Amino acid sequence: MKNKTKWLCLFIFLSVFFVTKTSAQTPHKTLSNKYWEILNTRTIKKNAEGQYMPYFPPSLMAYNKTKIVLNGYMVPINVGATHKVFLLSVLPVMQCQFCGTGDIPEMVEIYMSNAIKFSNKPIVIEGMLLINDSDNDTATYQLANATVKETQ
Repeated sequence: MKNKTKWLCLFIFLSVFFVTKTSAQTPHKTLSNKYWEILNTRTIKKNAEGQYMPYFPPSLMAYNKTKIVLNGYMVPINVGATHKVFLLSVLPVMQCQFCGTGDIPEMVEIYMSNAIKFSNKPIVIEGMLLINDSDNDTATYQLANATVKETQ
């Protein structure tokens, strides 16, 4: 129940942010690098019981528990000026939810070594990639012991 409350609060925060944004926005360019491309190789397959489950190709699983670098935008999970846990997205929070190609971009749950201030500018994060293939209460991808490499 606690997780549902957290996600509901995030949804409300993002909805209010989008509604109250008054300046005209031009669509942002989606950020990418080789690691985002690798993370996007995850697909969904039907298992023997007829359930649709995530499928992680061996080339993706080879990066599990390795250090990677991702560029992206902070998406806060909790309210505050600084964040130790947040989502990283290839699109900014203020991107219009009606713009783009209609697909929800992959996000990575970030666990920072030290809390950082919120920024609406792209950042580059380095950390240990953890691929979650069994726990439905956390993100599919997590970056543990993360540090900021640079801000763009």
